[in-house]
Amino acid sequence: MDFPLVKKSKNRKILSIVWEIGKWGIVLWLLLPIRKSMTGSVNFIRIGGGILLFILFAGKLLYDSIFDAYKRNAERNNVRDLLGMVGIVSIIALIVGVVVFFIGFFVFSYLQSANSQTE
Repeated sequence: MDFPLVKKSKNRKILSIVWEIGKWGIVLWLLLPIRKSMTGSVNFIRIGGGILLFILFAGKLLYDSIFDAYKRNAERNNVRDLLGMVGIVSIIALIVGVVVFFIGFFVFSYLQSANSQTE
């Protein structure tokens, strides 16, 4: 027997997995210039876009994975869901901002010590 609903569900699942891998692949591709930030110039717009997409995708992933079971059992409130997602994205943005700040501080101190050694 042919079950078209089963095939459609299986194809949809495979497509969603490919979509997730593609999204994170684009984020990785956007963040690749960070590797050569110490040796040459980098495209900061590309890196900024990668960081922005990372924040958005990570927030959405965290929201879906943590609150998915809660959403199924609780009553739906769009305002509460929106505020929860904005809060999670804000927390992830804050964490990424702190990490970027400390990396920038490390690079600045490294370059400052390299300049003091050459003088």
